[in-house]
Amino acid sequence: MKKAVLSFFERLDSHSLEVLRGAALAFVLRAFGAGLAFLLNVMIGRLLGASGAGLYFLALSMVSIGAVITKLGLDNTLLRFVASGASRGDWNGVLGVVRLGLRLAGGASLAAVILVFAFAPWIADQIFGEPVLAPTLRVMSFGIFTFAAMTLLAECLKGLKRIRNSMLVSGVLYPTIALVLIWPLASRFGATGVAMAYVAGTGGAAVIGWMMWRANTRAWLAPAPAFSRVALWKSSRPLWVMAVINRGILPWAPLFLLGIWGTSEDAGIYGAATRVAMLVTFFLTAMNTVIAPKFAELYTKGEIQTLGRLARRFALLITLAASPLFLVLIFAGDWVMGLFGPDFVRGGTALAILAVGQAVSTMTGSVGFLLMMTGHERDSRNASILSLLLMTGCAVVLIPAYGLIGAAISSAAALMTMNIYSVIVIRKRIGITMLPIGRNK
Repeated sequence: MKKAVLSFFERLDSHSLEVLRGAALAFVLRAFGAGLAFLLNVMIGRLLGASGAGLYFLALSMVSIGAVITKLGLDNTLLRFVASGASRGDWNGVLGVVRLGLRLAGGASLAAVILVFAFAPWIADQIFGEPVLAPTLRVMSFGIFTFAAMTLLAECLKGLKRIRNSMLVSGVLYPTIALVLIWPLASRFGATGVAMAYVAGTGGAAVIGWMMWRANTRAWLAPAPAFSRVALWKSSRPLWVMAVINRGILPWAPLFLLGIWGTSEDAGIYGAATRVAMLVTFFLTAMNTVIAPKFAELYTKGEIQTLGRLARRFALLITLAASPLFLVLIFAGDWVMGLFGPDFVRGGTALAILAVGQAVSTMTGSVGFLLMMTGHERDSRNASILSLLLMTGCAVVLIPAYGLIGAAISSAAALMTMNIYSVIVIRKRIGITMLPIGRNK
C-alpha cells in the first residue's frame, strides 16, 4: 500500500493535475454541501421524530423514483455529449443536445407530477397503509420536476467543466434553501412542511442552474441545429434502465418495502441511516464531478493508457481519504444515529452494514462513469440488472423477517455486486484495472 501511495505522487501528468485542481474545489464545495445535507437530515429527525421522518422519507422515495424514471437516462447522456462536444469545439451540437434533452425530460417529469398528485391518496392508503401520508406526497410530487431539472442542469454544467457551478447546483443550493425554510414550515405543517422545503430548495437550485447555463452559453446562442433524437435515445436507453435501477430502485426499494412490510418508524430510521452511509462516498462523488468529463475526453482521443492511470490513481486517493469516516460509521454507528434523536439509536447496526456497501463502492472507484463515458452503457446496464436481481431476492426474504437489518443487507449486497461486476467488465472490455493495486494490461 505504501508503494502504491508513493507511486501516485511520483509522476502526475497534465490530466492528473487538471483533475486534482478541479477536485480540490469539488471537495470543498462537496464537503460544505454534505455538511448542510447532514444538518438538514438531523433537523428532520429532531423536528418530526422517527414516525414523522418515515412519512417524509416514504414520500421522498416516490419522488426520487419518479424523477429518475422521467429523466429518461438523460443526465449521464447529456454529460457525455456535452463533454465530448465541448472538447471538439462543437458548440452548436452542445446546444442542440441540451435543448432536446431538457424538453423531453421536462415533459415526462411534468406528466409524472400530475399522476402522483392525482393518485396520492390511493398510494398512501392502498400501498403504504398510511392515509396521513397523502398531503405530504401531494406536495412532494412537484419535486419530481424540480429535482429532475436541478440534476440535469448540474450535469450539463459539469460537461462544460464548470465544476464550481455544477457542485453549487447539485449539492449546496438545495440544502441551503431547505435549511432556511424547514423550521417555520415543519413547525406549522409537520412532514408536509418539510416536503415544501424540499420542493422550494430543489426548485430554487434548478432556477439558478438555468441562469448559470445561460450565462456560460450566451455567446453561442445562434440557432442550433436539431440534435438527432435517434442518437440521443440510442445512448440514453441503456442508461435509462441503469439509472432507474441504480438511482431509483436500489437506493429506495428497501425503504419502500419497509414502508409496506414494516412501520413508518422503521422507514424513518432506515431513511436516516442511508443518508449517513452515503457520506462514505463523499470523496468519490466529488471526484466523479471532475473526472467523468475527463474520461470522455481521453477516450475520445484514444488515450487509453492515460485513462487507466488516471482512474487507478484516484481510486487509491479516494479510498485513503474515505477510510476514517468508514471506521467511524462502523464502530460508532449507534452514537451517530443518536444525533437524529433517541428513537434512531437502534439503527446503528443497519448503518454499519450500509457503510460496508458504500466502502466497497469507494474502493472500486468511478467504475460506473468509466463505463458510461467510454460508450459501454450496456455493460453498465447489465451490472445494474444483476444487482437488482440480487437485491430483490434478498429483500423479499430478509425484510419481512429482519426489518431494518434485512433492508440494510439487501442494499449493501446489491451495491457491492454491481461495483465488483463493473470492475471485471472494465478489465475485460478496456484493459484497465480499477482497483488501487495491480497493473493495467
